[in-house]
Amino acid sequence: MTNSALGWVSFGSAEAEAVNALMGALTDSEARDELGIGAIRDGFSDLLFPGTSTVQTRLRYFLMIPQIFHDIDLRARDRQAALRDAEAGLIARILALPEGADRDQLIGVDAGAKLKRMPSAIYWGGIGAWGIRLDDRARIRDVLERMAEGERCWAEMPSIPKDDTRGFNLTKDEADWIVDRCASLRDGQTLLGNLMSRARNISQINDLNKVAQLDLPLNLQLQLNHALAFANTLFGASLLYNLLLAERFAPDTVEQWQQQLGEWQKSEIAPAKDAHTLIAPLLEASAEIAFRPNDCTMRFLNAWLGVMHAPTSNDARDIIIARERQAKPGRARLQLNGDYNWSGSSGAGRLTFRWGRVHRYLQDISEAKKA
Repeated sequence: MTNSALGWVSFGSAEAEAVNALMGALTDSEARDELGIGAIRDGFSDLLFPGTSTVQTRLRYFLMIPQIFHDIDLRARDRQAALRDAEAGLIARILALPEGADRDQLIGVDAGAKLKRMPSAIYWGGIGAWGIRLDDRARIRDVLERMAEGERCWAEMPSIPKDDTRGFNLTKDEADWIVDRCASLRDGQTLLGNLMSRARNISQINDLNKVAQLDLPLNLQLQLNHALAFANTLFGASLLYNLLLAERFAPDTVEQWQQQLGEWQKSEIAPAKDAHTLIAPLLEASAEIAFRPNDCTMRFLNAWLGVMHAPTSNDARDIIIARERQAKPGRARLQLNGDYNWSGSSGAGRLTFRWGRVHRYLQDISEAKKA
């Protein structure tokens, strides 16, 4: 068996950030894309919650990282090395905070200075999307060079003192600044901004379906409703995919997957007329969020919409088998021999569009507001 490797050609900042996001997300359960619908999943995520990522952890990093850029010695011969040293220092300082300080979800808690992907790389795209970095397409090295030349590269923001001991606990001023920043995204027309503005009252909501029951502006309600409809529709396809894997590689779990698929079939899911109707808000915002539908994916969605009322039929099975082969040429599990060691679940979770990360951010804001 030949070894495979992931590589890329360096083009520009946008492409580099996309690769960084991909590399970080490969280990995230929601990022598993067995049926090739990741572009639509990410499109809805960017539409609802711009600037977020599944590999982000805590909200205060949006302030900590720019602060590090301001604090490093820009006269250093190797500015990127100086930045890395400063980020390693941040990890060490947070680890050294007294008992009771908020260190939860510290990036690099185990690796420390040996961490391969520093927080600046993880949050770089989000910092640009939120307008915290004035040039949202500039790379890290570009910003370091421009700062050394005296150029203003960052929005005005609350500063964090060098002797700060709060860990990831935001101050009220910091929370207010972030809320105002998010509320202004896309002229105030994002679900992220809306929820951030009311975080104190809704941070206890942990289910995205319950968010849809809030009193939301009509356009945001429509976006969320379509995203949830897409998630519900594709959940059935994911369950059938896992049932097919179980039949092939883990017969003792077949009944479990049959039961889950049966429960999904009984739920009240009204199929969309077609794929374009299902993802209509994405198509309307395609230029704004850089979304472009893939013809093969749209054909798969249309095919699945046509058979989802009978998810265990031969037609439904054939569609899933063909789609996996198309999405993962040469790597389709359903084409492997029966001795393949399957983990028991492959991308079977319902899509949540980074809601878990956003929910953590709402909690960070709420805790600061109540302090």
